[in-house]
Amino acid sequence: MGYDFLIFDLDGTIIDSQKDITTAVNAVRKDFGFEPLTIDKVRSYLGSGVKVLVDKVVPEKSGEILADALEKFKRHYADCLTDTTIAYAGIEKTLQSLQNKKKAILSNKTEFFSREIVRRLSLDKYFTEIWGGDTAGVKKPDPKPILDLIKITKSSPEKTIMIGDGENDIKAAKAAGVASMAVLYGYSDLNYIKRYNPDHIVSKPEEIVEIITNYGDFVPITNQRINCE
Repeated sequence: MGYDFLIFDLDGTIIDSQKDITTAVNAVRKDFGFEPLTIDKVRSYLGSGVKVLVDKVVPEKSGEILADALEKFKRHYADCLTDTTIAYAGIEKTLQSLQNKKKAILSNKTEFFSREIVRRLSLDKYFTEIWGGDTAGVKKPDPKPILDLIKITKSSPEKTIMIGDGENDIKAAKAAGVASMAVLYGYSDLNYIKRYNPDHIVSKPEEIVEIITNYGDFVPITNQRINCE
């Protein structure tokens, strides 16, 4: 009984990184003469990777300037990567409780930043794989990264669950034909997340253990690929 392969989103699920991301965003905006954005505004842009984020926070710029802005963001973010970023309270205890389960991270953040943050927070020992949005060539909500992780870890789709705080996590899980769990302690609220109909919803990390342990094989409703454009 229970799920055997757990795929975790990173930002808003394992870690709270919004302050450091906002610092890097506002450094880039300052470089281009824009006023700073609030954390709440930057949070609303998260979930689809750094390119999409930069496109939104450096508006009405040409492709060449946006490419420069992306490189500037990466440099600024590298400078403050873990200044304030922390694991959510209860996350490490949850990961320890699930040590007998295979676990991976699948973020839309770049792999380099994902790996470096997890390493600095001493959480890398809990995961067999740490993937970013550039690892599989496509990002969530495309199901390919989930399907690739299942294949290389020799896992069963029926025993796999995607755990995250955003719509891309749930959409990717449904497209891959695996179970989904939405967390509410990160960047999402109940009214927002219910629109995407996750299989499970938890309000704190400790509740993840109970669901992972007690639920049996997942029977997918659909395995239809979604339009990821």
